Amino acid sequence: MVSMQDIANKAGVSRVLSNHPSVKAETRQKVLYWVKELDYEPNLIAQSLAGNRTNIIGLLVPEIAYPFFSEIIESIENQAFYEGYSVIICNTHRSLDKEKNILAQLRQRKVDGVIAVPVSTKRSLPSYQRLQVPAVMITKRMDGFSSVYISHYNGGQQIAKHFLNMGFQKIGYIGPTRESTSALKYAGFQQYLSANQIKLTDVIECPAPENMNASLVYKLVKQYAANSGLHCEAYLANDDITACEAITAFHELGYAVPQDIAVAGFDNSLLDQINNNADPCIYELESRVIARESTIRFVSAQP
Repeated sequence: MVSMQDIANKAGVSRVLSNHPSVKAETRQKVLYWVKELDYEPNLIAQSLAGNRTNIIGLLVPEIAYPFFSEIIESIENQAFYEGYSVIICNTHRSLDKEKNILAQLRQRKVDGVIAVPVSTKRSLPSYQRLQVPAVMITKRMDGFSSVYISHYNGGQQIAKHFLNMGFQKIGYIGPTRESTSALKYAGFQQYLSANQIKLTDVIECPAPENMNASLVYKLVKQYAANSGLHCEAYLANDDITACEAITAFHELGYAVPQDIAVAGFDNSLLDQINNNADPCIYELESRVIARESTIRFVSAQP
C-alpha cells in the first residue's frame, strides 16, 4: 500500500497533501503527479484531525441552475480543486431560514471557509457572524466581510452611454426598478439618460427572474404592449434571461430584433453565446448583448 512517505520519497516533499500554504505551485504539481502515478489515497479524516483542517469550502448561491451563478460555481470549483479543496455547493433559494440552516450545517462540518451570495446583506449578517470561519461575499457587499462585487449603477450607465452612441433616442427598460441590485442598475441607466436630456419612454416593471422559468417577464411585456403599446427603439433588460423572454414577446408581437427593436441584456452569460444553430430569437440576442458585468470591486474586511 502506498504511503505518504512513498510520495515524499518520489517528489521530495509531503506537505502538499496537507495543503500547507508554504508549498510552491511548482512543487505542488510535482507531488500531485506522483500522487496520480502511485494511486495514493490520503486519509482525509486523519489529516483533518491532525491539522484541524478539512480542506472543504462551503459555497452558497441563490439558484444553482441560474446561468450566471452556474458559471461562477464552475470557476470556483475548478480553482478550489487546483488548490486542493473540495466544495460543498448549497442552494439557498433566497430563503433566510434555509441560509441560516445551511450555515449551521457547514459550521458543524468544520469547513475551512465559506464563499457566499448572501440572501440579504442586512438580515443575513448574524448568521455569517456566527460562522467563526473566514467568509467572502460575492456579487454583494456585506459589512465586516471581504466582498467581491460589481457596480450595477456603473453598468447601467455604460449601457445608456452605448445606446446614445448608437444613436437611439427612444429608449426603454424592462426589469425591477425598486428592489435588489437591479434597482441600482436601473438608477444608473435612467440618470445617465436624464443627464443627456433623454427621458425613458417605456418602463416595463418586471421582477428579477429567480430561475430559468421566467415566463412572467414574457407575459408582462405582452400585457404592457397591449395596454400602452411599445414606443422604443432599444430596451435594457435587467439580465440575459429577461432579455430572452422580452425578445420572444417582441417576435410574437411582430417586431424583428434587432432591426425594429434592439435589446441589451446584462450578465454575459451562456445565453448570449448560443451558436448559429440555436433558436433564432435566442441567437439574435448574441448580437445585441453589449453589457457585461462591469467595474469589479473588491472590499477587504481586514484593516
